[in-house]
Amino acid sequence: MAAAVASSEDETQPKSPTISFINSQKGKQLLIANEYIFKLNKTTTTTKYWKCVVNSCSAKIHTDVNGHLGKINDEHSHPSEKETIEVREFREKVKQRAVNETTPIPRIYDEECAII
Repeated sequence: MAAAVASSEDETQPKSPTISFINSQKGKQLLIANEYIFKLNKTTTTTKYWKCVVNSCSAKIHTDVNGHLGKINDEHSHPSEKETIEVREFREKVKQRAVNETTPIPRIYDEECAII
């Protein structure tokens, strides 16, 4: 899981969110910012356009192709998705361990549950 941090040195501007990336159940990349999940909407040669996974929400984020933050419209019409993010991250850890280790899956699951 790669993470990128964008920070502003100017104290008068609001701080940019820390972003990270996880994979969806279908293997597509999702962006996590401020406890909200964004899916990739469009890619150009220089910019990736992300939109909130909640269809009725108009929040959007732009990043460059390397994952550094650009423009942010972070006004969501719904509560944060902290629990959903935690579940997705847990599932991602279990899947990665199952692929990379010979440990039985129930044991991997139990070990990851014990960490929480």
